[in-house]
Amino acid sequence: MTGFFINLLTWINNVVGNYGWSIVVFTLVIRLVLLPLDIKSKKSMRAVSKIQPKLQALQKKYANDKEKLNQKTMELYRKEHVSPTAGCLPMLISLPILWIMFSAMRTLGNEYTIQMILDMKNTGKLPDLQSWLWIKNVFQPDSFGATILPAVNSTLNMIRPTNASSVLTAENIAAAVEYLKSSEYSKLAAQLAPASAFNIVQLNLLFFRPTMILPNSISNLFQYGNGLFILPLLAGASQFLMTKIMNGKQTKEQKELQQAQQGQDQTNPMNSPVMKWFFPIFSVWICATSNAAFSIYWMAANVIQIVQQLLVNWYFDRKDAEAAAAAQNASDDI
Repeated sequence: MTGFFINLLTWINNVVGNYGWSIVVFTLVIRLVLLPLDIKSKKSMRAVSKIQPKLQALQKKYANDKEKLNQKTMELYRKEHVSPTAGCLPMLISLPILWIMFSAMRTLGNEYTIQMILDMKNTGKLPDLQSWLWIKNVFQPDSFGATILPAVNSTLNMIRPTNASSVLTAENIAAAVEYLKSSEYSKLAAQLAPASAFNIVQLNLLFFRPTMILPNSISNLFQYGNGLFILPLLAGASQFLMTKIMNGKQTKEQKELQQAQQGQDQTNPMNSPVMKWFFPIFSVWICATSNAAFSIYWMAANVIQIVQQLLVNWYFDRKDAEAAAAAQNASDDI
């Protein structure tokens, strides 16, 4: 599946001509493919919400008999043609896609990096970078402290040969690493990140040891930093907003029922402290430590899904209003 995503992204990039915008187009295609599942999930979740009074009545009636409560609850779901687990389906599909995309972006970034270094070695010139809006190189992190060109310790030491790539061969990687340690590369890299303008800091974190290049002056942030740390912040904010929208509004009765069910909201899998707070924080962290290409996908996926959710909510709200108006007119005629 990773190879399929890479091939699709490469094809889109051949048409669009920019990897940043190609990822946005790719993300839009993925979200459109998943849209029917999102609509089905939202429909199921709203159906469960509508039978909350009946669920609450069962909860009170069989408060001391959990086995009977589960049996009657399932009978109610079958009678109302409701699937309480349907709301989980889009998330169960989206998460594997997310990790496949992470792998695809890492592979593409590694290939791009190796090819870029080899081209610099052969031509002795700085390469044409894959930029996107404020980001100078989408295959480096969107951060003030990220270098525009790759550093030996933080980048190429993580790249491994693979038989699935004609670029990521042991020979090419060894040649790239050797060139990165040469004075020729240092001279070219100095044109984008002068050593006199930066302090090099090695961070020893839990699972990785990134090398950050910290500027000695504010002006160097914009001139030599690869990004502005906008994508990680947008990813976290959009993840939080998306969770709020998918949670929707709960009535007092629904909240009481949720608490009675030992804190588990069966109508919405997104309504949990883990999803509400951990995922946005995790979004910031992973986008800050990944290349900007993956961060673009994460942020774009969130924004597109937010728009989809708003439109789907509007559609179902309108249908409910029309049904309520029709029922009211029917009762008035009687």
